[in-house]
Amino acid sequence: MTPAHLTLAAVAALAAAGAARRGSPARRRRYSTSRVRRSLPRMTAEERQIRRLWLNEEHREQANDLREILGVRLVLAGADLSEDNLYRADLTGADLTGANLTGAILKGATLRGTDLRRADLIETDLRRADLRGADLSGARLIRADLFIASLCEANLYRADLSGADLEEADLSEADLEEADLSEADLRGAHLIGASLRGAHLIGASLRGANLTGANLSGAWLSRANLYMAKYDEDTTWPTGFDPVAAGARKR
Repeated sequence: MTPAHLTLAAVAALAAAGAARRGSPARRRRYSTSRVRRSLPRMTAEERQIRRLWLNEEHREQANDLREILGVRLVLAGADLSEDNLYRADLTGADLTGANLTGAILKGATLRGTDLRRADLIETDLRRADLRGADLSGARLIRADLFIASLCEANLYRADLSGADLEEADLSEADLEEADLSEADLRGAHLIGASLRGAHLIGASLRGANLTGANLSGAWLSRANLYMAKYDEDTTWPTGFDPVAAGARKR
């Protein structure tokens, strides 16, 4: 057998051992919910085995090692990871489409280029997380904590970020078109070159935010706090909106 086959055999053995130990309903739910079965994309044998191994918390370290050895992506589409502790986890490039991460701890996690389309991240702890280039289109990040998170060039098209904490987050060049940012905290956030066309910013705090080069055409800004927000000649505002009257200052 080749080293790759030996490695895959080891993955299967570990996954089988983990399955034998799983007895609680809370642990079984990760494998048995109809939502997971419906959401599973096509996977290679290696991806399937690593998924099974990774979803057993006792074997995540081995799964990550084998993922690196085999050079395969981590497929967790539709998985239930609600309230899991994923502090500083490396989920770079993983497939988490439709996953449930409600209340999970992802503080300091690396999610660069990760696919989080339509994922549930309600009240998730993403403080200082690296989400550069991640696809969060249609994701629900209601009241999520993204304090100082990096979301440069992230796709947040139509994402629900209502009530989210984005204080000092870096959203430079991010796509926030038609996103719901109602009542969100964007104080000191970096929105340089970001697209906020048609975004809902009703009641949001943009105090001290950097909006240079940002496109806010068609955005809803009623009750938004723009005191000392920075903008320049490349910033596009909604028709008829007066940024100076709203407290913003031109650089």
